Amino acid sequence: MTASETTAAVLLVVGPLLGAVPVAHPRLIPIWSMARDDFVRTVGAHRRAWAWLNAGFGLATVLTTAGLAIVAAQDPGSSRAAGLVLALVAYAMGGTLWLTALAIRSRTTPALADLDAQGVDPGPAEVLVGSATSGAFAGYAALTCAALVVLGVTYLVTGGIGAPVAALIALEGVGCLVWLLAAGDLIPAVLYLPTLLLGIALLAGW
Repeated sequence: MTASETTAAVLLVVGPLLGAVPVAHPRLIPIWSMARDDFVRTVGAHRRAWAWLNAGFGLATVLTTAGLAIVAAQDPGSSRAAGLVLALVAYAMGGTLWLTALAIRSRTTPALADLDAQGVDPGPAEVLVGSATSGAFAGYAALTCAALVVLGVTYLVTGGIGAPVAALIALEGVGCLVWLLAAGDLIPAVLYLPTLLLGIALLAGW
């Protein structure tokens, strides 16, 4: 393994693990199943942790994208590179939407908590902002799922990692897309698992 490949693998592993530290804040883990009012109040009471949670997702996305970019830069002109570049483009486009959604919700949710504390009804503005954020997230999730499928299929066809690992990456992409289409939502953390697996496979020589 070359130094650049090692760097890429480390980024793919370290990015999600570092990002998971603020995401795993014990006071915020239950918020994803809370009703709207409880969700807003909890975020309002833990504003710094909420900001770090969103920053954690952002860090994981940026480092993972960088890792995929380095991987895609290997063997330029090869069939594997072509597939990896396609996966990278889809992943980066989705990541841009996700970073946008993270930036919006990191500011708007505490603002909603302030309005609630003042007894002010945000009215249609909350619906519009929520729709924009959820739309950006849905675009991110769909593009990321597509990127994972392309990533897995590329490695499955061209080699570079073990066929079972490549197939699992592709299947996770398909599974997450089905989850998104069926439920209209999914847990964002699961979208980092396939690229984390890729990084581990590259480091371990699987």
